[in-house]
Amino acid sequence: MDDYKVVSRVKDKGSNKSLLSQGMIPGIIYGKNTDPTKIAFEEKILKKLINEGGFYSKIIDLNIEGNKEKVLPKQLQYNPVTDRLIHIDFLRVQEDTKVTVEVQVDFLNKDICPGLKKGGVLNTVRRLVELSCNANKIPEKLEFDLVSTEIGDAIKISNIELPEGVEPTITDRDFVVATLVPPTVEVEETKAEETEGDSETEKTDQTEEESKGKDATEDKKEESSEEKSK
Repeated sequence: MDDYKVVSRVKDKGSNKSLLSQGMIPGIIYGKNTDPTKIAFEEKILKKLINEGGFYSKIIDLNIEGNKEKVLPKQLQYNPVTDRLIHIDFLRVQEDTKVTVEVQVDFLNKDICPGLKKGGVLNTVRRLVELSCNANKIPEKLEFDLVSTEIGDAIKISNIELPEGVEPTITDRDFVVATLVPPTVEVEETKAEETEGDSETEKTDQTEEESKGKDATEDKKEESSEEKSK
């Protein structure tokens, strides 16, 4: 694992703004009953790490001017107006540190999944699953093979193989991660047909009512003519 060089920083008035203008992101490292350490991380390198995916479940080795720390990203802060990254929090960890992380779920063999080949749609309920484990046991991702999944199947956390020492934080139920649902196109077409049918029925009813109205008017005219002739 590569070391990422960061610099320690002293809290001065306006220092955060100055660091941001230099392309550095202010940050802090806390945990392990040690005083927090204020740092600055090069923005380009940090953004690259974030964009690689799985950022919050990745142990990072930081080199703070010669002092090495293993850390886990905990929070990113963004400017509410410009949406620019302005601060990052890291948690100090050791291999046996118990951590809670969110890990991405990947679905394999979508191209040969029988349910998808029949037109089904994979409805992902949880793209990330919160797990509890030691820092050295954090899985890069979770995987589920769709090779035999059919329309109507529900993929639950119990269907996903977890590494040894890793467990979901939700333990009171076997929660759903994804479902394979019937195609929505048929439903939409049926609704469209029903709407057209209702429209045609309304038109027919309207035509019949108009016809009845005309007949009633003509009957009244005939009755009036007969009375006059008498």
